[in-house]
Amino acid sequence: MNQKLKFSSFSLVFFLTGLLTLSAQVEQRSYYADKGLVPVEQQVDMQELKLKASFVPEEKLIQGEVKHTFKVLRKSIDSLKLNAVRMQFDQVELNGKSVEYRKTEKQLILYFEPALNWGEQHSIRIQYQANPKVGLYFVGWNDTTGRSRKQIWTQGQGINNRHWIPMYDEKNDKIISEIEVEFDADYQVLSNGEKLKEKKLKNGNKLWHYRISRPHASYLIMLGIGKYGIEKRKSASGVEMDLYYYPDQPEQVEPTYRYSVEMFDFFENEIGVPYPWKTYAQIPVQDFMYGAMENTTATIFGDFYLVDERTYLDRNYVRVNAHELAHQWFGDMVTARSSAHHWLQESFATHYDMMYQGEAFGKDHFDWVRRNYNDQAIEASKNDLKPIAHSAAGTVRHYPKGAFVLQMLKEVVGRDQFNAAIKYYLEKHAYGNVDSKDLLVAFFERLGMPLNWFWEEWVYRGGEPNYQIGFKQYEHSAVFTVEQVQEQNDLLGLFKMPIDFQLYLENGEVIEKTVWIENQFHQVEFKLEEAAQVSFALFDPNNRVMKSVSFPKSTEMLKAQAAKATHMLDRYDALVALADKSFPEKSDFLLERFKAEEFHGIKGELIKQLMPQMNDYSEQVAKLAIKSNSTEVKEALLNNTLRISQELEGDYRKLLSDSSYQVVEKALELLGFYYPAKLDEYLEETKNEKGNRAHNIRISWLKLAYLHRKDPIYLQELIDYCSNSYEFLTRVKAAKALKELNYLDEKSLSYLLDATLSFNNRLKGPVSKVIDHFFEQAEYKGMILSYVSRQTWTDWEFRRVNKYLLP
Repeated sequence: MNQKLKFSSFSLVFFLTGLLTLSAQVEQRSYYADKGLVPVEQQVDMQELKLKASFVPEEKLIQGEVKHTFKVLRKSIDSLKLNAVRMQFDQVELNGKSVEYRKTEKQLILYFEPALNWGEQHSIRIQYQANPKVGLYFVGWNDTTGRSRKQIWTQGQGINNRHWIPMYDEKNDKIISEIEVEFDADYQVLSNGEKLKEKKLKNGNKLWHYRISRPHASYLIMLGIGKYGIEKRKSASGVEMDLYYYPDQPEQVEPTYRYSVEMFDFFENEIGVPYPWKTYAQIPVQDFMYGAMENTTATIFGDFYLVDERTYLDRNYVRVNAHELAHQWFGDMVTARSSAHHWLQESFATHYDMMYQGEAFGKDHFDWVRRNYNDQAIEASKNDLKPIAHSAAGTVRHYPKGAFVLQMLKEVVGRDQFNAAIKYYLEKHAYGNVDSKDLLVAFFERLGMPLNWFWEEWVYRGGEPNYQIGFKQYEHSAVFTVEQVQEQNDLLGLFKMPIDFQLYLENGEVIEKTVWIENQFHQVEFKLEEAAQVSFALFDPNNRVMKSVSFPKSTEMLKAQAAKATHMLDRYDALVALADKSFPEKSDFLLERFKAEEFHGIKGELIKQLMPQMNDYSEQVAKLAIKSNSTEVKEALLNNTLRISQELEGDYRKLLSDSSYQVVEKALELLGFYYPAKLDEYLEETKNEKGNRAHNIRISWLKLAYLHRKDPIYLQELIDYCSNSYEFLTRVKAAKALKELNYLDEKSLSYLLDATLSFNNRLKGPVSKVIDHFFEQAEYKGMILSYVSRQTWTDWEFRRVNKYLLP
């Protein structure tokens, strides 16, 4: 059998041969209008920011003094605008002397007499206070029961640090930041850079003093304040890592931060550039509105990723951990000059987190992630054809599509060459700003490869290729026909990529060739030995090129592919294609594939096809799935269960003691639905289960218990979970449970309305929909209108709730 040539190992000679053909084409560029293409105008170069801050958390108040050092970039300036949203200023000085200023809703404008001149260095000192609505968040201080965690934390991206620090808050400038914070000594305070001081003060507070070692963008300035334990680890290169956790939950440290040191070492080796800062810390916070944020040297992440061993099975922090760590190079060390080049941060971070997922969880997982990214990109292109180098490209293109595009670039040039070019790019632009062309130039300067064609296809233009494939075997040859059928216009054209074509022969031999596909029509021919028979044929095995593809195949060819293809994705694709085909003993074939396969994605597809049969085959696959060590397989079973027979009730019941919280919850819901007469038994078995941080099992338990027993004690506990004593995932889940019960009283309404006033859209959005559900019902509408009209609201609160004052 011939050894398969790996796509990533194209020889440089082959690559340059392909370029000879490509270089004859005339370069074209189609522009997609983009307001974020040009950086914000800049009059001065901000160099240092020194902040001293204290807080009155019960009033959501920051009291600060900030000193900016800057250099004049223009010939002369007689005024300077700083970003400062809804702040009060006590004193504003230039070089130690009071200076004239004016404040607006969003800015602090300083006036200079005489004007400041080109190249001069100056300093501004500002004493101020603010009650920010965004950027700086006070969590738990309004919980009158004292059960919520009390924290203060920041989220600066995109341009929200301007809400708590008067500053030049744009990504096209970099500064050395230094922060001193005075706060209660019982708490921990984290900020960017090295901790220079942690000093106990006479008033019982502490002073924390941090300074970053190299310039970084202002949106990356952070604070994290709360009660934490800290576990210290160290990378192979000696970088100290501080891993924050809740001291009452020490069992969550290892599963949460699993692989943290390993991924650090992996990135330093793979990227080839040492970690660009002196320290690294990670801190979980409650009610975080995103997954995590790559603040320089100090990542903040939502505490829903702070997990125990059981939650780790359902949702772990590994991918996000790797993503934010990669940002320390891509985004923090080198930063996009404007929003149009945001992909240089997110696509790279997603690419490297995808790589590390492969390291941690294996090749099949890596390929499964790539396929998911491919499908997301194709779906996004149904709405518009924005390129990844566009400020409004959207999450799918900046994250998954861009990550896949970088993987294709790596496959085209070779992994070692890719890494060499990336190292050159990072070192050339270290601690500076970049755009998409800087990366292109780095590849040319380091490798001598003019990759303009790749940038035009995958960076500057949108869309993806759509291939229609035909295949036919003749007496001494086999021929693929390839047609690019995507619509061609100013924003989307033909693609040229090296693509593998592969034949599996009946005698077990595999033959392959790689062809540059660039025209609308291609024929790719294989010469065959006499009597050779093709078992099945593959176009782009293992989905290495982002695309849509149509490749009709016979049932026999698909069966052979499902059983014999080397790569998991090719076997999976064959099984998906077989779903609509009928053939003798199909169920036997699918069940045999279920027993033979190991990866959960394939097993999930087979469960999806077998379970609706509701026969002996579905029962066999159900029993096998229940015994599986894979949480994903068990979840696939539960999501595709249409009935639970008497014979299987005992098997499903075993899932009530599963290690996965999500499996337990879903099993409880299903068993309660199909066997209500046994619900008391199921409830007894799970009565002590809380579940994950969102209390998922307990909330489902309370809902079922109340429906079954009508005891108001269960309802009151469920309502309590809607209160601000709990983090947002718990509150959302409890609110949705009330919706399912169709129950609302004034107490629960007060909790739900409070949730709609949250800064967190992941809380206020879903809960607003729950209130809307009740408001549409006559029996509840009057109660809601009456309650809202009797309360006292601030102006901004009233704007949130006034829709419930309309009869």
